[in-house]
This record gives sequence, structure tokens and C-alpha cells, in this order.
Amino acid sequence: MIGNNFARLTGSKRNLLALLASSAVFTAGCANMATSAPDTNPFSKAATLSGNIHGGSQPVVNATVTLWYAGQKGNSGFPVTPAAQVTSDALGNFSFIQDPPGTSESGTTAHYSCPLTTTVASPLVYVIAAGGNTAGNVAGPSNTGAEFIGVYGNCSGLNSGSTLWLNEITTVATMAAIQQFFDPNTEGIVADGTGQQYNILNNVPSTIALLANSAAGTVVSSTTIKPAAGHIMNPLVRVTATPESTKINLLANIMASCVNQSTVAGCAPLFAAAVPPNSSYTSNFADGAFVPATDTLMAIYYLFTNASNGSPAQLATTFGLAGGATAPYQPALATQPTDWNIAINYTSTGACGTTSGGAGAFIDGPADISIDGSDNVWIANAGSTTPPGNLSELSGAGVPTTCVALSGSNGLQASTIDQLGNVWVSSPSNNSVYSFTSTSPFTQTKYAVGVTPLAIGADGQNNVYFTSAANTSLYELAGAVNTAGVTPTQISTAVGPNPVRLMPDFQGKTTASNIFVTSGAAFVSKVSPTATAGVFTTTPITTAGTSSYGLTLGPTNNLYVSDFVSGAITGLAAGTGSTYTTDVGGFPYTTPAIAGISAPTSISVDGRLNIWLPNNTNGTDASSSPAGSISYVSQSGSANSNYPSLSPATGFQRSTTYLNANRALAVDQAGNVWVAGDGNNFITEFVGAGVPLFQPYSLGLVNGRYQTIP
Repeated sequence: MIGNNFARLTGSKRNLLALLASSAVFTAGCANMATSAPDTNPFSKAATLSGNIHGGSQPVVNATVTLWYAGQKGNSGFPVTPAAQVTSDALGNFSFIQDPPGTSESGTTAHYSCPLTTTVASPLVYVIAAGGNTAGNVAGPSNTGAEFIGVYGNCSGLNSGSTLWLNEITTVATMAAIQQFFDPNTEGIVADGTGQQYNILNNVPSTIALLANSAAGTVVSSTTIKPAAGHIMNPLVRVTATPESTKINLLANIMASCVNQSTVAGCAPLFAAAVPPNSSYTSNFADGAFVPATDTLMAIYYLFTNASNGSPAQLATTFGLAGGATAPYQPALATQPTDWNIAINYTSTGACGTTSGGAGAFIDGPADISIDGSDNVWIANAGSTTPPGNLSELSGAGVPTTCVALSGSNGLQASTIDQLGNVWVSSPSNNSVYSFTSTSPFTQTKYAVGVTPLAIGADGQNNVYFTSAANTSLYELAGAVNTAGVTPTQISTAVGPNPVRLMPDFQGKTTASNIFVTSGAAFVSKVSPTATAGVFTTTPITTAGTSSYGLTLGPTNNLYVSDFVSGAITGLAAGTGSTYTTDVGGFPYTTPAIAGISAPTSISVDGRLNIWLPNNTNGTDASSSPAGSISYVSQSGSANSNYPSLSPATGFQRSTTYLNANRALAVDQAGNVWVAGDGNNFITEFVGAGVPLFQPYSLGLVNGRYQTIP
């Protein structure tokens, strides 16, 4: 099962990533995004926040620049709050002055004060510049359609020297990373203030830094990242994050087609081209129908959250706004893309090091990926180096954090993360299952299970399950999460010839789960506990197609299954007594070509129950070059004729350096979609492309937040 995990990398470690240097090795003193000078006490002196606004090469004069505190839902009920407001000068410059925490401010002057209460966590601070003369002319008219956005960081961490360069590039990069926290109706940034997603929001600046240098206003071509200290990792390992920089430039040029106009009237082509998405599908907020765009922030948000732009023809119209080789930001993507999502490719160099730290590569034939509660990505490597099969951890901002060789393993297959944060993997090559404690002292436990394990999953009640194709069986490691020395128990012998995915459902916090298993045939198995301890029944459930492969469940235990051969998607509602005979509306989805579905090897949902699939069979792009793809289908399947698919007939397509023979896919708590493929030595992140999903799944089973928006 494509799994998840609990809190790992702390906020302080993740916030170090705000100090990244674009196209350079990350070190603790380097700076990207909003630059800051070190200060052991962030309130020891007033923090002057500064910035500049440019549209292309021209300063934006007399823009209204508002400093904002991001909102926090939940117990604090802290609303999006204006902190300060100024006007940009004749050179496009602006600045804000920090007063002592708790000072009463009007929000309409240059002074701001970080909230200092017992109920509100320190908020993320961001800035929006609206209107102004975009031709650098003090006396000229205001283009009210021109808006820019940038993020300074968490208020308690700001100090003197923080600066932003607001232009089309930094606005595109910021919106890409922040899109799932951005409400276009209010143009506010909001997260759940009660727990994990507050921390995830405060880590988003790290992703922005991989896309653009927010202090310089330039796109980042690539960033080479050192390992985090204090973990199992050779310090010589490097991870290189390579964003689609030419696409960022392309989108910046499209935005500039409005910004470069003297008044908002000239923005009409962009606003018409940016077709609003259906908020029921692609938004973190229940906004209903979106109105047409009236400014550039709304337009860029619509392009990201309706990434296929409504139709290929509409996408071509938007592409035509960029202006080609004469546009301000170059080099820009010269060929029309299939979508407006921005991807980041991650590769690694250097062996992980000692045996305890893994002797193979950091990213080495990734077979599965799992997301933990801090949005760190755990990679189960099948491996091509000697010895292969490391378990690796990559932070959500691309920092290599852990790389461990599991004793005796010769390549890993599947992974999951239990409710306590332990990582579990299957190793078919040596008939073993492993658990790894992801916090110090980083211990590993090997279970010699005596069969070839494939899929693996955890139920949130201390039990771990795995399958074996050799005897078409499902096994339980009862209580293994908190009990050592557990022996596996065979609980079904009839789950099918190729049981590559499994997932427990939710029957209550103290009631044992049913375990669903794909078969490689035209059914999935529901393995259910009985009133007799240790006795289970196996019920086959008919699915569309001939080879069930991917499997996932919704928050009401609705069952979704992808077929490897036909690409069809089964959707079945959980009935009385957990029967599965009634189709979910719009399913089965039997028109996979509409969404570009081709040999899907797994299936995942996002926070709005939209369906994501990695396509194992590559296609060809507009230049007839090989290209991989992922596909995106709405929660309504084929029921909504206006949205029969959220991806085009090509899928979201990329060159084989970004997507190739895809196998595993997972959606994290910022809405980033992570993809790994067969035999590749890279993984790819689609920034903010999905609706955020609570992670890990097993922890969600414990606290009732499984398969929902965090």
C-alpha cells in the first residue's frame, strides 16, 4: 500500500530550508526566498521587512501593498488579518516596521506587531501588492488587475533584513506552492490551526525556494541540497531538485500579458482564458462557483487548480498570451504543455555510506513512496546498485534526511507507516518484512516471514498486514506495532494471484478492520474478522476489467479499484454489513482514454476524493518523443459531463526525465503529488496539484481524519 507516517522532521529543521541558495549547495547560512539575518531572539530588535515590485523590467509605482497574517481555522478561529499597509514608491520599493509583540495596530500604517496570545499560533506572514502604475510612471493610471504575492515566513521568525522581490516569477512560484491554502474569493491564506496542517503551511516557503529566488526575483534552475544533520546519512550525499524553470517563465510571461497593460481593460484576454475550476473538486475551500478572474492572482490560481485549462483549445489560447521569444522572462517553454502544473524532479548522487547508513544510492529504483505527518517522503528503493534496497527519507523540501540499509534486504517492494510513525517495508528478495523506527535511536526490526511479501499496510490498531503471491495469501502481524517478536498468521488463502495492493478500512477505533486486497484478476478480496478470535472470512468483490491492481478507500469506506489492463476504475459504495454491490455515482469509469489512463499501477485519492493514477505505459508528446504521464479523475467520475476528466487525453504529461513507467503515487498534506516509476533513479513532485490529504492513513484511522482534508 502506498502509505503515510506520523510527525518526523521538526518545524525548526524544516524552517532551515528557508535559508536555501538557488542553484547552490544548501548551507545553514545561505539565503533564498525572504532573506533574513540570523538572530537568536526574533523580538530582540524591530524587524524591518522590505521589498520591491516589478512588472517585467518596470517598477510598479503607487501599488497598495498590504501585509497579512494567514488565518487559522479550528480552536483559535484566527481570521486572515491585515497587519500593515503602505504604498510603493517611484522605484517600486516598500517597507514595514515591526513593533513589540502584542502592540495594538490599525493594520493601515507601515507598522505591524506579531500576535501574542495563548490561543493563536504565530501566523505565516505574506504580502499582496495590488494595482499601481505598471509602466513605472508616477503620474500614470493604476492597473487594478495587476496583483503580486510573496511570503516572508512565520511571524515569530522574522527579523531585520527580510526582503522580497515581487514580480511575475515570484508570484507564479508562490501561488504554485500556496495554492491549496489560498482562497481566491477573499485572496486570503488559511490553514487548520489545530494541528498538522498549520505546520505544513509554515513549511510551504521551503517549496517556494526550490522554484524561485524570492529575494532576487529570478527563477531557480536547480538546487543541490545537503543532508540534514543528526540522522543516518552519509554527509556527502546530495539531492538535486530541478523544477520546470522554463514553464515558470512561461506562466510569468502569461501573467505579464496583463501586468504590462496600463489599465485593467487590457487584462481581458487573460481573465477570459483563465477558466475557473469547479471548487467542489479542486479547492481546499467550499467556495461554490468561482467568479471570472478580476486580477492576476485569481487568474494564476485558476490556471493551477484547473490545470488542463478547461479544454485543449482553451489551453492553446492561454499559451498564446505568453508572447514567445520577445516576452520578458526567458528561456520560456516554447511548446504548448498538456497542463499548467509545475513539477520538480529529484535525483541523488553519492552512496549513502556505511552499512548502517546504507551502502547504495539514496534514490535507487524507487518502488513505493509513503508520506508521514510532517510531509516527509519515505522511499522504498528496489535498487540497481550493490547492495540495493535502501529505505530513504526526503523532507517535503527535498532535504535528504535518512538512508538506511535494512539488514539482509536485497531490494524493497512496498511501504506503509503506522500510527506511531514507524515505517514498514516488504522485501521479496529475502522473504522478510521490516519495521524502522523513524526517530532516534533509529532501530530496525526484521521479520523473517517465510514467504515472498508484496503489499503491506497498517490498520491504526497496532496490526500490520502483508500479502504473498506465492500462495495467494494475506498475513497478519497482530500487535506488531507495539509488541516485539510477533509471528505472522495466515488469515486468507484466496486473495488472488497478484495481490500487489492492500488497505484496511475503518469500522471504529476499537473494532477490527476489513482488509481489502487486489488480485490481479477481475475481483478484489474483502478479508473480514469474525466473532471467533483469529478466524477471518474472505469475500470476493467483482470489479471492472480483468486485472485489479490499484486500490484505495474513501472516508465512508467507498471502494475504488483501478484495472491494469483496461484502465477502468471501479467505484463501489459500502452498503449495510459492508456489502459492495452498489456503484458510486459516475462509476465504473469505463472511458479511461479521456483522462489519458494507461496501465495504472496504483490509485490514490486527494482530500476532495478525486482520483490520481500513475500510468505505467509511456506515451509520446507533441514532438513524438517518449513521455510519461499521470491521470486525474474527479470524485464524480463520468457523472458530470462538464468534468468527465480533470486531466486531458494525454494525462498530465512530462518527458521521461520527470515521469517514466510510473508505479507509485501519493498526495501529501500540502496537496503535492509525488510519483515514482520503474527502474528510475528519481522521484517527481507535482507542486500543489491535488487537494491536501491527511497523512498518514493509519493515524487518520485513529483520529477520524483518514482520507480527508487535514
